[in-house]
Amino acid sequence: MRRITLLAALLVLALPLGARAQEGTSAAKPTFSAMVKETRTFAIAAIDKGSRVVTLKNAKGDTMSIVCGDEVKNFAQLKVGDEVQTKYTESLTVHVEGSGEAEATSETMTSQAKPGEKPSASITERMTAKAVIKAIDKTKGTATLQTMSGEHFTVEADNKANLDKVQVGNAVVVTYTIGHAISVSKPKPAAKPAPKAKG
Repeated sequence: MRRITLLAALLVLALPLGARAQEGTSAAKPTFSAMVKETRTFAIAAIDKGSRVVTLKNAKGDTMSIVCGDEVKNFAQLKVGDEVQTKYTESLTVHVEGSGEAEATSETMTSQAKPGEKPSASITERMTAKAVIKAIDKTKGTATLQTMSGEHFTVEADNKANLDKVQVGNAVVVTYTIGHAISVSKPKPAAKPAPKAKG
């Protein structure tokens, strides 16, 4: 968690003057956000119900076999030709609060398909860390932060102008979120060919 907090502090203090700051005031505290998303789609090519093995095929024709354990609910609803979609999301947000205590929290959220539905599941993990600014040296262009464990570390601002937007006692808050989701749906109907022009 310390590594994430350090990265967050570096991101905030390195931002260009006014970059991603709240609109309406040049004195707004710097913020940062980034997100990565990846979606993959497969088709079920074969199902071995006895061993609960499902063979998936991607658009290139590559295949892979997956063993579906008891945690895969509604296995009987799977059909050859069904579309399987996986989604991966990773996000990082950083902001500065007026004041606060150093802390670190984490939470996990899950969901599953209801009985009778096509199998689906998701899991989201969110970690939040907060470090307090204990000292600012505008001459050296540095800020010293304290973590929940009481550890102090100093970061150097690439953009010293950002040090004018924060003050001792402010809290640097970073939220790191990872999400995984998978869903199964019926195959989409094939597009009908366009009618031939009469000649």
